[in-house]
Amino acid sequence: MVALGSMLVMQPSVLVLDEPTSQLDPAGSRLVFDVLEGLKGRGITVVLMEHKLEQLARFADRLLVLAEGRVVLDGPPDVVLADPRLDDWAVGTTRYTRAARLARERRLWPDDRPLPASLEPAVAGFKSVSRNVTVAGEPS
Repeated sequence: MVALGSMLVMQPSVLVLDEPTSQLDPAGSRLVFDVLEGLKGRGITVVLMEHKLEQLARFADRLLVLAEGRVVLDGPPDVVLADPRLDDWAVGTTRYTRAARLARERRLWPDDRPLPASLEPAVAGFKSVSRNVTVAGEPS
């Protein structure tokens, strides 16, 4: 937080951060992302390299995926983080996307429903599909 504060006191127009939460516990990571979230609308562009995909889904307006030195994917977080090619590029996916993808493989998530990249769309999606699921031995 001290390093982030010392950069912000200089009032930069662009802030470049490389893995700012790599050695932080979950509470510290949330704190950093909360500060970055508070910068929205203040005229500061944040360029962030980060592997905590769930945080990126919540924070970012746009994501770029780099592979072999070039941009292979560019778009909004919900589209980029649900792209099935992420595993090919060793990026991985969010746990929400993985859960929905597994549900889709078991025909529990409709093919026409987008895969979620964050908690809120995952909850909404699982609630809507759970209404159509009958568990063996339970009344429908």
